[in-house]
Amino acid sequence: MNYIGKRIRLSRIFRSDNRTVIIAVDHGRRYGAIKGLENFADKIEKLVKADIDALMMTPSMIEKIYENISGKVSLIARIDGTGGIYSPDEIDDRLISSVKRAVCLGADAVSVMVYPGSERENILWEKLAIVSEEAFEYGIPVLAEAIPKPPGFQDKYTKNALTYSARIAVELGADIVKIPYTGDIKSFEEVVNVVPAPIVVLGGPKKGNIEDFLKTIWEAVKAGAKGVAIGRNVFQYENPTKMANILSLIVHKGKNYREIISEL
Repeated sequence: MNYIGKRIRLSRIFRSDNRTVIIAVDHGRRYGAIKGLENFADKIEKLVKADIDALMMTPSMIEKIYENISGKVSLIARIDGTGGIYSPDEIDDRLISSVKRAVCLGADAVSVMVYPGSERENILWEKLAIVSEEAFEYGIPVLAEAIPKPPGFQDKYTKNALTYSARIAVELGADIVKIPYTGDIKSFEEVVNVVPAPIVVLGGPKKGNIEDFLKTIWEAVKAGAKGVAIGRNVFQYENPTKMANILSLIVHKGKNYREIISEL
């Protein structure tokens, strides 16, 4: 029965093409009132008008704006995030919610951070494994955001760093893995081929060059990524609804980024 629940929830995140556009708006847990999310409810109103599949946010924010999103998009609950930008250790991301709370709030998945290569790597892997065990009981998928870090990895974009990170995340229970793009189609294909779970690519800090950003998304999907989980490059864009729709054209419609640039 747990398996059936997980499949139903995954089907609400991934469309029939097995791809997804997730917009991450969970940044407040780390940055506070980050630019673009100062008026959270207003930004959510804009985003749910776009052709997206899911929003990722903390359980507390789900509680505050559930009326704005109910019946419109799938929800992924970010259930860790104690490493603030002014804290002594930004990667000390401990749990802020239980899986049970996320389920009670109507979430279709939960998400946690891991930092492979960091000095806290073993503790963070244990966190993922514990969350995966609890999630199994409720039939809810787990998204692991895996960001390679020093001292183990000086470059988080290498094939070796990402293969290591994504594969272990799946071995420890992740149903979806969110990672950076290597910057090269061939090397990213090699990452995708050894990770037996859907990969979604992150956006990171807002890019100054929109064409470069869209090219990255297009290449990642071409290489086998099943979608995106983008935050700042959408909600900090002057027209977040439009940018989210553009991502959907690339992910779900197979549009080449060059076709879209002329429309911006």
